[in-house]
This record gives sequence, structure tokens and C-alpha cells, in this order.
Amino acid sequence: MMRKFLEKSIRCIDRACLAGGYAAALFMLLIVLLITVEIFLRTFFHYSTMIADEYSAYFFVALVMLGLGLTLRDGAHIRITLLQTRLGEKAAVILEITACLLALALCSFALYHSFLMVWDTFSLEMTADSISETPVWMPQTVIPLGFLLLDLQLLANFLRRLLSYPTP
Repeated sequence: MMRKFLEKSIRCIDRACLAGGYAAALFMLLIVLLITVEIFLRTFFHYSTMIADEYSAYFFVALVMLGLGLTLRDGAHIRITLLQTRLGEKAAVILEITACLLALALCSFALYHSFLMVWDTFSLEMTADSISETPVWMPQTVIPLGFLLLDLQLLANFLRRLLSYPTP
């Protein structure tokens, strides 16, 4: 019963991270579209949107942060496996579980403080020092959201390793 619940939770987390990956892809398309429009306007009409560089930077942060969970799920983060390949199966699983727990603690710390950062900029009504005067909390919101997706995927990885732990 508990195993089925954990497996269902893992699938739910995977779907949430996949949605984050699709959102990251959308932000990549928005970057390309925004830069293309900016080039077209400058070339043919000698006009600028005045926000292309600012918003493409916001979109890039969203692209990176929202893609973190899916990247972890697909095993695409850079890993150093020198020690892991020399260990036995049981020791390698213990190392994986320990690394997941440490990463989960670190990511939770980053999630908490990124949420505080967004809250501060929202409560102080901070705006970008640019022509658009974008409220800073709006583009910053993707940072804790990305850390949340990464945190959830780290939890899912931890549960996967725990469920695959060889019984004696």
C-alpha cells in the first residue's frame, strides 16, 4: 500500500517536472521570438522595443530554473561518478541516498531564501531600473518555483533509490 502511494507520488512529481520542462521550452521560444522581432524592427524600421535585452534575460532565468527538475529526472546534470563506479551495488545506493539527502537540504535552503527574496521585493514594491519598470517580484517568482521543482525531483530520486535498495 505504502509502496503504491510512493510510486504514485514519484509519477506526479515527474509530471510536474515535465510541465516545468515544457514551460522552459516555451520561454526559449519566447526568447527567440523577442530577439527576432527586435532584429526585424531595428533592421527595417530603425526602431527598438527597448525591452528585448531585459525580458530575454528574465526569460532565460525562467528557462534555466524551470528546467532544473526535468534535467535531474533525465540524469542530464553533470555528475562525478569516480567513487560511485568503484563501490559495490549496496554502497553505491547508500552513496546515492546520502547525496540526495544532502542536495535536498541544500536545495530546500535555497528555496526558502529565494522565497524570502521574492517576498521582500514584492512587499517593498521594487521595480526594475529600466524603461519598463517591471515589478521585480514577477520575474523573480520563477526562482523559488524552479527550486521547488528541483526539490521535488530530488525527493523523487531519494524515494526511487530507497525503493530500489536491495534487501538483505
